[in-house]
Amino acid sequence: MRILILGVSAIALSGCSWLGLGSNNNYKSYNHNANYGNYNYQPKATSGCNSGKCLSRWNLEAALGPTINVGGKAITGDRTNAGTIADINNVSFKQAYKPGVRGEIGGSYALSPNRKLTGNVHYEQAKSEGALNWGTVGAQNLTGALSDYKSYGAEVGLRQYFAPRRGPLIGNIRPYVEGKLGATHLDDINIEGARLGGTAFSATDVPFYRSGWVGSAAGLVGVETPIARHATIALESGIRYTQGPRSANGLEGTPLAGTNNGGSRTSIPVMLRGRYRF
Repeated sequence: MRILILGVSAIALSGCSWLGLGSNNNYKSYNHNANYGNYNYQPKATSGCNSGKCLSRWNLEAALGPTINVGGKAITGDRTNAGTIADINNVSFKQAYKPGVRGEIGGSYALSPNRKLTGNVHYEQAKSEGALNWGTVGAQNLTGALSDYKSYGAEVGLRQYFAPRRGPLIGNIRPYVEGKLGATHLDDINIEGARLGGTAFSATDVPFYRSGWVGSAAGLVGVETPIARHATIALESGIRYTQGPRSANGLEGTPLAGTNNGGSRTSIPVMLRGRYRF
């Protein structure tokens, strides 16, 4: 899966440039000062731009949308060393967590009419699905929930735009691809309400994964359309990979030792992105 993500990101970062889409060849057909759905709007000349074809370099951006878990193990039952004492299930992130929500705020800098450097800070949260069936320990059923998945961090990326085209419903649209790399801080994840054979397994929450910084990568595709003189809105999706956190201490020597050796997560974001050009 890491190879897939890095491959998608590499395509987004560099794959379009050999097609000639990253050059200024499309400058005449698109200007970043697009006006109310018309990508060919030409602003008045200024003292610093005598040609009248000024490129708006700096952009403010914000995005919000759901994230859908599609890969990664939250509980690694196949990595336990408990022998015949326990039979622990593998539990995926999709089973352990509901679809999450992600918010971003940041900016971008236009290197050319077709290419932008991007950067953002983000916050993401996914609610727990509640009590899970962990399997059996000593022939008794073990259940418990994982605490909510919470993270924040920052990403940088490179966005490549394609030539504008006519949309089916909303006039001009502009497709793009983007690759991102970042660092994400994951909060602690604990086992909550663990019960063995109907009896409380622990009087307190059991530490499962430790908080800390991990790497992340994403490959995205989207379409953008102007909604005002200096503003556009975009719908984008793709795939994002986030590394797993460190295993928490305390499970060594118990039947649950090794169940917290996963934690890497693959998700599909569906984001509505707004951009304002200065």
